[in-house]
Amino acid sequence: MKHRKNRPHPCHLFLIPSLVLSSLLPATEAWADTPKSGQISHVESAPNHRPKIGLALGGGGVRAAAHVGVLKVLEEEGIPIDYIVGSSTGAVVGGLYSAGMTPMHIEEQFTKKKFMHAFLTVPLTLRVLVIPLFYTPKLLGIESYDGLYRGRKFANYLNKQLPATERNIEDMRIPFGAVAVNLIDGKACTITTGNLSRALQASCAIPALRKPVKLGSALYVDAGVLDNLPVERTKKMGADIVIAVDIDEKIVPTAEPTFKKFGSVAHRVMTMHYSVIDQDQQAMADFIIHPEVTGVGLISTDSADAKKCVEAGQAAARSAVPAIRELIERSTKE
Repeated sequence: MKHRKNRPHPCHLFLIPSLVLSSLLPATEAWADTPKSGQISHVESAPNHRPKIGLALGGGGVRAAAHVGVLKVLEEEGIPIDYIVGSSTGAVVGGLYSAGMTPMHIEEQFTKKKFMHAFLTVPLTLRVLVIPLFYTPKLLGIESYDGLYRGRKFANYLNKQLPATERNIEDMRIPFGAVAVNLIDGKACTITTGNLSRALQASCAIPALRKPVKLGSALYVDAGVLDNLPVERTKKMGADIVIAVDIDEKIVPTAEPTFKKFGSVAHRVMTMHYSVIDQDQQAMADFIIHPEVTGVGLISTDSADAKKCVEAGQAAARSAVPAIRELIERSTKE
């Protein structure tokens, strides 16, 4: 089957920077010393007769906590993971897991608000209110504009989470790729080497909100601009079977009064944008897990929302396990 190339309409790219701000407004050991059940440390250790399995983790702000629920179930069920590729916050979850952080510890980053407090050092509403005072020179072009958040605290947070031995992507236990969009050439790419922390920062550098991340000659912003569900990129990494975890909100009929709320129109348009750019990627996936996360805001700091997403990921993954096992068995026989 031929697939159309993933080329979003130009209007989608125009909308992203202008809509971001309004759409966002209103135990065990942390690290595993050895591969966990259902996980392998290197692709080479996978049996020759077994298909290599890749996870494509979509972006979606704090809804990425749903990925943690999926990972927990796959571990419990002994389903191996040979590759992980993530976009935006999906890259953060996938990167930490690939480096050896346990699902339980990653879950705590969301439910105890550690991740969001590092990502948004000051509440977005407050940061927007002080724009006239602190950002007028930048908005007028007198000074270079580098986003409402420069990302220093987020960078420090990521560095503290990573073990010294696995801070480079090529040293990680599971082959991993972080998707980001290069402003210089206007293309999305998969970062598979170099400093993991910098790659994760690049993958979730939301335009207008965060400062773009410079790596070499490239200047990166959030993957969600062009590739929010990296199925094809996971296949190119070497996966025979790609399980996509889509954490976008489902588009359902919505009452007109809803769109009178501030930011509601922009939020709806961004949801539609992600739905469109994800269609081709969904068609390439061998299996799609779609946790029910509708209603959870992208930058929610409510612990209840994070827990809801984790539980939604677990529920969706558990219902998918029989079909995934059947797919693996069928591919093994072939």
